[in-house]
Amino acid sequence: MPAADWQYWRQAARLALELLVRQRFIPALDEKTFHAVWRPVFNAPEDARRLELLARAMPPVCRAAGGVKRGSAPAKLVAPAPEMLVTDFVRSLAQNKISRLLAENPAVLPSRLRGRTSAGRDTPGRRWAATLLRGGGEVDLPPETLKIMAGELIAWRSPLFRSRKAAFHTCFRLEPPDAAMPEEAAGKGGKAASPDGCEDTWMLRYFLQSGDDPSLLVPAENIWQAGGTLHYLRRCFENPQERLLADLGQASRLFPVLERSLHTSCPTCCRLSTAEADQFLRQALPLFQESGLGVLAPAWWGSRGNRLGLRLKLKPARKAQKGQSEGVGTGLFGMHSLVEFDWELALGEQIVEPAEFRRLAAMKVPLVQVRGQWVQLQPEQLAAALRLLPDGQNREPLTLKEAWQLAAGLPVKKGLELEDLTVTGISAEGELQLLLERLHDNSKLGILPAPAGFQGRLRPYQSRGFSWLHFLAQVGMGGCLADDMGLGKTVQFLVFLLHRVEQGLSGGPVLLICPTSVAGNWQREAARFAPGLQVLVHHGPDRLRGADFVRAAATAQLVVTTYSLAQRDQRLLTGIDWDGVVLDEAQNIKNPAAKQTQSVKKLKAAFRFALTGTPVENRLSELWSIMDFLNPGFLGGGAAFNRRFAQPIERRRDSGQTKRLQQLIHPFILRRVKTDPKIIPDLPEKQESSVLCPLTREQATLYQAVVQDMLTRIEAAEGIERRGLVLATTTKLKQVCNHPAQFLGDGLHTAGRSGKMTRLLEMLEEVLASGEKALIFTQYARMGEILKNQLQTCFGREVLFLHGGVNMRRRDQMVERFQQKSGPPCFVISLKAGGVGLNLTRANHVFHFDRWWNPAVEDQATDRAFRIGQRHNVFVYKYVCSGTLEERIDQMIEEKKTLAAAIVTSAEEWLTELSTAELRELFTLRRQAVSDD
Repeated sequence: MPAADWQYWRQAARLALELLVRQRFIPALDEKTFHAVWRPVFNAPEDARRLELLARAMPPVCRAAGGVKRGSAPAKLVAPAPEMLVTDFVRSLAQNKISRLLAENPAVLPSRLRGRTSAGRDTPGRRWAATLLRGGGEVDLPPETLKIMAGELIAWRSPLFRSRKAAFHTCFRLEPPDAAMPEEAAGKGGKAASPDGCEDTWMLRYFLQSGDDPSLLVPAENIWQAGGTLHYLRRCFENPQERLLADLGQASRLFPVLERSLHTSCPTCCRLSTAEADQFLRQALPLFQESGLGVLAPAWWGSRGNRLGLRLKLKPARKAQKGQSEGVGTGLFGMHSLVEFDWELALGEQIVEPAEFRRLAAMKVPLVQVRGQWVQLQPEQLAAALRLLPDGQNREPLTLKEAWQLAAGLPVKKGLELEDLTVTGISAEGELQLLLERLHDNSKLGILPAPAGFQGRLRPYQSRGFSWLHFLAQVGMGGCLADDMGLGKTVQFLVFLLHRVEQGLSGGPVLLICPTSVAGNWQREAARFAPGLQVLVHHGPDRLRGADFVRAAATAQLVVTTYSLAQRDQRLLTGIDWDGVVLDEAQNIKNPAAKQTQSVKKLKAAFRFALTGTPVENRLSELWSIMDFLNPGFLGGGAAFNRRFAQPIERRRDSGQTKRLQQLIHPFILRRVKTDPKIIPDLPEKQESSVLCPLTREQATLYQAVVQDMLTRIEAAEGIERRGLVLATTTKLKQVCNHPAQFLGDGLHTAGRSGKMTRLLEMLEEVLASGEKALIFTQYARMGEILKNQLQTCFGREVLFLHGGVNMRRRDQMVERFQQKSGPPCFVISLKAGGVGLNLTRANHVFHFDRWWNPAVEDQATDRAFRIGQRHNVFVYKYVCSGTLEERIDQMIEEKKTLAAAIVTSAEEWLTELSTAELRELFTLRRQAVSDD
């Protein structure tokens, strides 16, 4: 993972490029070098805010500076301020991009601009402009001329950088005409303001507004009556008339209509027609605000409540057609059911009949008054609405899925393009309305009882989760169970599958695809919670192939395989019609262009589910890739999704598109977090689980070599020597299971060499994404160092490491830093150094990377987080390499939990009493231990 400084400058570069795309830059003359330059402008509030946030978030490494030796002592350098650094960076990048664009593509300039630099009299301004149009650089003018020009340019652009903290500035308030209307007129239609009549004219009034109290407004009438100083409501305004006149002059350049009022000696307001008022609101208002002028628009302006919208009315299709109830299986409609639809037009909150709306449209004015409320009518919206109005013709029915897409503004069929219109609501009747309500609010779902074959106890939120999965499968849509880590996504899916089998709803085997590191966990969890399920694990070198696999899969109810095999055995897996395909850790398909993703999407199934705590890690394109697997085509194509949603949301924080995307995906993503007050009372205080991890091929080779060498030596030894060899073998095998670099000491710490390390990084990614903290325990100081270095490299964040060589003062400092909310999120601890005496309640995830095999010792370590002061539930994960001695010993401890303390009181010493045959059985590597990768 890239380092923090690289990530930081990447975000700053995005700001620079977005400013260029939005044309937020101006020509200038650098005050120091007198070079012609292009400068980005940050005067828009959102841009200024982003620049401020970037400056505050700058990592210390970005301000690093080196000293220059002068004689015997290095020069002292003061680190530059973050604000200056990030501003210079954005300026430099913008200048570089514009220069390259103009140099490589001179045709991007309009011919009239290119001509102005060559035709006519040669002036300083033309020379400066010509240099700018070549990309910038040195201007061929005398220094005295350049100084004068620089001053003039500063004065020219000063309105853009007017201080928002000035004592006072001019403010403009737009007042609509008198809205009083006879009741009978209000009930029949709308009223437009007359462009000519004084009583119906809009008024743009002038005020001075206090900089520190925007509610304090001084009318222009009072200003013209005052002299050099104006006293108003215990405030003093110096030279108010000069300020008002200067601001009116600037405003008239932005909105020329104001010039009409400047012909009087004491202007106080400007009368506007309806068209001019609309022009002011849509065009001049944002320009005024960016220039530091105050604007008070009518309260209804800018809200969606005053715009033209649509309501979608649905009802079941009159004629049942083929495929209408596909995937339903209950009395409910499905997402593939056919529905008839109609539109209702709404102006603000008012439903408008088609005839009434046509009368309003015929008035051809941008602002109309409907039942006492002013409403904006844009020409493009009017045209779209008139095209969609009922015309007496029968419309072709839609599927419910298409209707849901249409309600979110997605194009579904030719002739149904909504353009700039927004769907403000969707309604139906009877069972169809019930289905819509359940899609919108999963709390209205009926809660199913746990199936008879389930071994365990479901918590209420888990019962709701499995009922939600069942509901989606019945209506023919895929869903993403995105619960926080530790809330039991595995259990919820197993219960759903068991229920489906027991109710006779299963249409064949279900394929579950997961990372290699958790394939063993799925097999173990299925045997624990749903022992009646027939499970086939398609994994490892001995996996079934060809017809043998097809026959075995037909008799199974759950087939578990891995992402690497989904690609490698694609032809075999796509040849089966699965009842369902489920992706665990579905972020593995976040890259839509990856071959692995494309292979998974080719699988055929009646239902599709995804299990992941992080459906979005970095970009919305990852969400699109997962949703495109779950419900192909539901969010449109990748390019269209990027244009319609990703760019507006990620770059411009577009709240409207954010809301539409939430509306689209809300029914198909179920997300519960541990911090939810409704979830917390339902969780255990401490939840422990074993995490099975595979060995890499390198680990398996090393493991096998150690076993063969050491068993030969153990068999020939006796007494103390034999005991020592057994303990040495155990240590070597544990080191191999941890990481080859710990065993070999070769310094190559990459995660891909270790199954445990790979799984730890996967789980920690979800922990960090949730803003939580974790403790990672290991017995070995060398392994702790490897963990620290690898975690810092992967996540670009500091990782603390406590071991026996840390003194008491440094140890206390580490604890204090970790306990701070802003402190490092991961703390690696040597088990002996940190097993007791530490209070680390800021963490609520505990990872035992390697096992002490003494439950009491492990519990002591866990209690560093699970103790008085802990305000969250604690989740404990004990890592075990499948098919190795770690798994066998873990099973022995679980089987004899009540006697575990007596069995393993001396850590691994009890192993020395086993016979050679028992040791051979204990140490021997099982074939399922090896990863497919």
